Amino acid sequence: METQGTERSFAWYLGGLGTWFGSLGLQMVLFPFLAAIVLEESAFRVGLAQTALMAPSILFMIFGGAFAERRDTRSLLIRIHMLASVPPFLMAAILVAGELSFGWIILYGLAMGTMSAFAIPARDSLLSHVAEKSFGPDIQRAVVLASGIQFVGQLAGIILAGTENLVGAPALLIFQALVMLGGAVMVRKLTAAPPMDRPPAHPLEDMRDGIRTVFASPILMPVVLGMFAVGVLYVGAFMVLLPLMVRDYYGGDAGGISLVNICFWGGTIVSTFTLLRLGHIHRRGLVLTCSLSSGAVVLFLIGIPAPFWVMCLLCFCWGLGAGTSMTMSRTIVQLAAPPSHRARVLSIFQLGFAGGGPIGAFITGFIIAATDVHVAAWIPSATMVGVLLVLTTLTRLVSITSDDIAAPAT
Repeated sequence: METQGTERSFAWYLGGLGTWFGSLGLQMVLFPFLAAIVLEESAFRVGLAQTALMAPSILFMIFGGAFAERRDTRSLLIRIHMLASVPPFLMAAILVAGELSFGWIILYGLAMGTMSAFAIPARDSLLSHVAEKSFGPDIQRAVVLASGIQFVGQLAGIILAGTENLVGAPALLIFQALVMLGGAVMVRKLTAAPPMDRPPAHPLEDMRDGIRTVFASPILMPVVLGMFAVGVLYVGAFMVLLPLMVRDYYGGDAGGISLVNICFWGGTIVSTFTLLRLGHIHRRGLVLTCSLSSGAVVLFLIGIPAPFWVMCLLCFCWGLGAGTSMTMSRTIVQLAAPPSHRARVLSIFQLGFAGGGPIGAFITGFIIAATDVHVAAWIPSATMVGVLLVLTTLTRLVSITSDDIAAPAT
């Protein structure tokens, strides 16, 4: 009976995770659609809008990790889910009233980005709490399952967003809000996850302590730096370059943006469940390095003008590498982070990935405005090659194995 209870608890966790990312999958298509196609904003302003969506990660992600360690993460996630349902409802009302403006787009992005900055470290910390009861020491399996549900949820939201020309953006925004509320119900089914007992400290000291922990670790440091490069070079390109390429080069609309996203996130699902089938991965650093390298190759090829179906195929290949890198990096960090600092370390890891995005989005929008969408794909590709050369020669990134992170210090 206890085993059934722990498995049911992990299922509720995955349900809450799936609803959050299903809602964000809708947002991935609707947000650039509203900015780039409904308002017909310039490349620079589309980049600025995506920056507003991701910028709160830079300001609040580490604080969100320290905050989560002092709270019952279950209760915190319930509140965040409920608050995150409000902006889509309001945006739907604004669209129905015919009052959509670039200012509303920015406010929506800032609101949703802020809530994500608090939700991500809380959810990642809660994963270890729930997974240890269901999987014991096999955290890699729990991380792979969580990643798979995340990608499936995103893909479902993206596919649904592709029906915008049939049902309209307001209806999809209302559904996005309802899905987010459904996640609050699922998270409520979990048992409480109270904070660990430790001496009180100022939140700023907690954040500094988390940063020191990351950069003092020869395992955590290269992974966090590598994922920061992903945020700047890959996420920025994905969030700005692809929607503008669909609009300006292929003459597409929300359906085209949705199809490109479907191909990418379909690739992440295939690679994630392939990792689940393979089971234990020993050379985790090598697998992570190869997957990061594949993104540079794909971006270079995207920069070569080609038919739309070729770009969709390249996005699928990009997704294969992205699913592998996100899963491997999360596995390494979940296991290498000391339990007493796990939420803070995970927030720093997510800050590298998500916080680099607004920087990359802003730079990508500027580059596209100065050149064109194809040239803009080659610059992050070449830069990532340089980053990987530094990390593979000056750090232990490639040599990280499961033996290095089997038993993190407490």
